[in-house]
Amino acid sequence: MTAPSSRLLAVLLACVVTAACGSSAPKAPTAPETAGTETSSPTSPSSTIGATVSGLVASGASTSMAGAIPMGASGLSGVTITVSGTGLRVTSDGAGHFTLTGVPSGTIRLQFSGGANGEIEIDDVDEHERITLVVHASGSGMEIDVEEREGGPESQLEGKIASVNAGAHTFVINGITVSVPGTASIAHGSRSLTFSALVVGARVHVKGSKSGSTITATRIEVQQAGGPGPGNGNGNGNGNGNGNDGEDNGDDNGEDNPGAAQDVEFTGTVTGLGGACPALTFSAASRSVTTSKSTNFLTACTAIHNGLKVEVKGKAAGKGPVAATRIKADD
Repeated sequence: MTAPSSRLLAVLLACVVTAACGSSAPKAPTAPETAGTETSSPTSPSSTIGATVSGLVASGASTSMAGAIPMGASGLSGVTITVSGTGLRVTSDGAGHFTLTGVPSGTIRLQFSGGANGEIEIDDVDEHERITLVVHASGSGMEIDVEEREGGPESQLEGKIASVNAGAHTFVINGITVSVPGTASIAHGSRSLTFSALVVGARVHVKGSKSGSTITATRIEVQQAGGPGPGNGNGNGNGNGNGNDGEDNGDDNGEDNPGAAQDVEFTGTVTGLGGACPALTFSAASRSVTTSKSTNFLTACTAIHNGLKVEVKGKAAGKGPVAATRIKADD
């Protein structure tokens, strides 16, 4: 081979080597990505989808007049709480507390099993609402002692009044202060009341706006009177019922319009029970009561029996039959 040919062959070999080495070394193979799996740490959503329901399964109702059971108190452990119709389920911890997240909006039923058995119904749950409950077993059902709701269209609080400051126009339910401005409406059924009706032991439902630990009320519904005053059956107040064992028949001395259906609320003992759940008929506080599938049974329908003292909320024209919208046992 001539010298020029040798030089040409060397140049060609050099080019081949350079081309092979000029590319970067091959990368180690990577595992294929799994469909639908994020490879980076997921970012928490700005808000949880669905409501949050938390609370305490108390070992029993409070024996105090105000009925306050602090959320920090211990309760029943090992109680299973299920949102009916969903796969949502949780068991109360060693102190009786529980939390359910992702609860659907609308009307929900919470079923309790284990150390406490029964169910409760919560209406108009908002998608991002935070609902806090204190409940206890009563007979064969469950009772709500305290219910607080935040994050919905308005803040709500239901329970028994623990203390009242008449000078400041405030009262306290389970450690939460309720401020009652002059613009707030106070009512028992369709009857307007004044601040003087808000006494220790009265069970009320408050709607308003919350700042810190204070709710400024826009509307207060007196569900059950506590001390002397309207609807307590003791003969010491206006619209005080029939005086039979503290039962209030909801008539408010005939002040309601007898020609149209009015909101009524009263407490009485079940007699003459008939029908089958959910369509029951019975008498209480000298009123005829009917229930239906739209009735909110805060005490299980199957737990209603003759001799049971109940709180009834519903609608009636004058002294006609009451179509119950809500029924609960009155311990």
